[in-house]
Amino acid sequence: MTQQVEAPIRLAAVDDHAIVVRGVESLAEQHPDQLTLVAQAHTARELIAAVADQQVDVALLDLYLNDGSEAPDTIRTLTALGIKCLMYTSEVRPMPIRNAIRAGASGVALKSDPDESLLEAIQQVASGEFAVSSDLAYVLATDETLAAHLAPRELQALQLYAAGVPKKAIGRRMNPPVEESTVITYFSRIAKRYADLDRAVGNAFGAVREAHRDGYLDLPG
Repeated sequence: MTQQVEAPIRLAAVDDHAIVVRGVESLAEQHPDQLTLVAQAHTARELIAAVADQQVDVALLDLYLNDGSEAPDTIRTLTALGIKCLMYTSEVRPMPIRNAIRAGASGVALKSDPDESLLEAIQQVASGEFAVSSDLAYVLATDETLAAHLAPRELQALQLYAAGVPKKAIGRRMNPPVEESTVITYFSRIAKRYADLDRAVGNAFGAVREAHRDGYLDLPG
């Protein structure tokens, strides 16, 4: 449902790169009748503290902050305060974006998109709509064929393998534990899910590669 929002939109922004926050500040300065930046921060904790005592319509959030926070947790905290959240990210893997949306984010804007697209996305979110800043952002957020659908237990097994746990030991490390035969079944299902997308994995290493490509896993280096 579209909501009436008094102009200018009261915006908060968090990013651990100061240049990004300055860019958002500049955007607000260029459109003072439409935006006002009422809070800015470099960590999720700073942002939550900054918005606690003031009215904020939309929070602009980077997906990844070097503060140990998880974007879905921050989104849930802010939406509980009545603040709509728009992800502002360089991420082009679907699963981190979709996890943020499932947590309550009202849209996604890509940092590579023009400032005008960001402004429009902020306005749409403020009015109660779901917003994307470009065709690519829309595909990342909505195309169900872009990523394999891995069940939680399949993903847990894959995460353990990616962390260096031998396949024979994965079952004992899972919570709750399972038999080795069950782990083999999980990996067979993962391979089938990627094969259905014409992305053959061949072996467990291939499964890790494709899961990283989807954004299920973050690998060192």
